[in-house]
Amino acid sequence: MDKNIADILKVVRGRIEDADQIKSRKIDTIVNAANPTLMGSNQGVDGSIHKAVNGHLKNGRTFAKKICKELDQNSGKKTKNKNIIRCCRGKAVKTGGYGLCENIIHVVGSQYDGKSKSGIDCSSSQINTLESCYYEMIGIVRKNVDIKNIAIPVIGAGNYSFPFKLAVKIALASIGNALVEWKNEDEELFKMSSLDTIYLYVYDNNEKDCKENLKTADQILNRYKKLFRNDKKVVFQNSFTAHVRYLIEIIRYDRKRGYFATARTIRILLMAVRFLFMPFMLMKDIGGTIDWEKRRKAVERLALFKVILPVLLWAFWNYGYFRQNTILHEAVFPGVIIYSIGDTVTYLLTLIVMADIQRPSANIIRSMIMLLVNYVEVSLGMAYLYFMHYKDVVFLELNKAVQFGLLGRISENVKMNDWTDDAFLYTGVIIRFFFASLVFGYFANHMKQRKFRS
Repeated sequence: MDKNIADILKVVRGRIEDADQIKSRKIDTIVNAANPTLMGSNQGVDGSIHKAVNGHLKNGRTFAKKICKELDQNSGKKTKNKNIIRCCRGKAVKTGGYGLCENIIHVVGSQYDGKSKSGIDCSSSQINTLESCYYEMIGIVRKNVDIKNIAIPVIGAGNYSFPFKLAVKIALASIGNALVEWKNEDEELFKMSSLDTIYLYVYDNNEKDCKENLKTADQILNRYKKLFRNDKKVVFQNSFTAHVRYLIEIIRYDRKRGYFATARTIRILLMAVRFLFMPFMLMKDIGGTIDWEKRRKAVERLALFKVILPVLLWAFWNYGYFRQNTILHEAVFPGVIIYSIGDTVTYLLTLIVMADIQRPSANIIRSMIMLLVNYVEVSLGMAYLYFMHYKDVVFLELNKAVQFGLLGRISENVKMNDWTDDAFLYTGVIIRFFFASLVFGYFANHMKQRKFRS
């Protein structure tokens, strides 16, 4: 029987440590939003779970002592210091439930570093860490196929101050996407696992806020379910928001990573320049909506359109369309091509300069194919600009313009005696060197020795 991801996810109201709810929903695993020591606290979900487990233990035993014994012994550590890091931020570890339930998965989230209620000014690293918590949690579930019903809090929305709407978007998107990846990678094991329901618990001491948060979470889940039902991944942020967060990441944390003066300035300027090409990013968002796969298809369609665009504009001129409008052919159309080339080149530059904080592409083969498409796009764009600039030169044929675009070869009919001639030549050389460097970088980073099956 097929196991549908949309049916696995449920949003419920209540306290995650409530014994009656654990029993009625047959919850065998609870996720605890812990701190790195896993020694509990006096507040939030972490404090409530520790208090609930302590109520099941006797003779002075505590959940914290049980965790020390279980994790420290398993790792071979012998220490009396409770304040050691047992779980890094963005990671997850599993312990026993000690009477409250069968298992407790501890995850350590990230601290919200923004100031706005919308969460747009949160840095990308904090977002990534929060996402990682859910992926790590699902990773533990994959290794423990007997886990059936899981209760999860909205991590980060409590003591770590994440705006609830942002936190719940990350939670539902990350859990659903992790399940989709599991199903796609190993459908047989996914179906064989005992996993039945994942409950996302929503609770607030303020009744009004609790109802509002529950409504928000339900709306987000219902929107995501349409894709999860078809085993598709979702995207919880648009291109503009992602770029704002990358820029904030650089401004706040680059110095700590060893980027100073020139390197940091270049990274900031590059991300600032990318905002000039927001119309292209908006096209990708509209074409892809919140569908992860459609978003990447929209990127590919846009790249192919940008390949066809210079050919189309050349056809307009060659066959007499709008030829009487000299401003259109000599200013507007070339301006569009220059803008398109600028978008592609600056985008590829961010892949190099921002590789430490940006997400990788879907896979390396797709990256190489898209790099080839981008090269053809920029080459045809340069060929169009070259042709339109020298269209009055006698015997200048289309193939000569294409040769310049692809190979940088200047036609023998062109006498280079103007600064624009030098600009064409040097721009072509720079672009070819740029693409050659990209290809070399990809091969250096990704072409490793493969292992063949016997």
